[in-house]
Amino acid sequence: MSEKLKAEIFSYFKQLQTVFLATSDEERPYVRPMLLLYVDEKFWIATGSEDAKTPQLKNNPHFEFCYFIEDSDENGYIRGAGKVEFVTGLKIRKKFIDDFSYIRHYWQEPDDLGYVLFQLHIDSFEYMCPGQTTTHKMEFK
Repeated sequence: MSEKLKAEIFSYFKQLQTVFLATSDEERPYVRPMLLLYVDEKFWIATGSEDAKTPQLKNNPHFEFCYFIEDSDENGYIRGAGKVEFVTGLKIRKKFIDDFSYIRHYWQEPDDLGYVLFQLHIDSFEYMCPGQTTTHKMEFK
């Protein structure tokens, strides 16, 4: 994939956006809206330890998200897929509490057992430019 197309894909990501995150257990997939953070050119999700996605991702760290793009009267999407990493470092966990009020609303301390921070390691994107009917795929090794 060209650097130009890669730059176009990444231009849609802001520090905070809503995506639809898919996980699975042994029997079926589950999709739910989530706030996806794009910080320091990395992707992150904060959630609760008791939320259904947390044990699903512990058992199967593979995920996919879909980010729906609305651009004027045209629509498109970006799908990202890969594996999650559970972030345990208190310094980075504190940074997210300090920087995002919605996280701080639920958890005030980085060592709170109810607070789970995932880094999403993306190994592929699929992109449909708004107004187009074909997709472009980009894989990372």
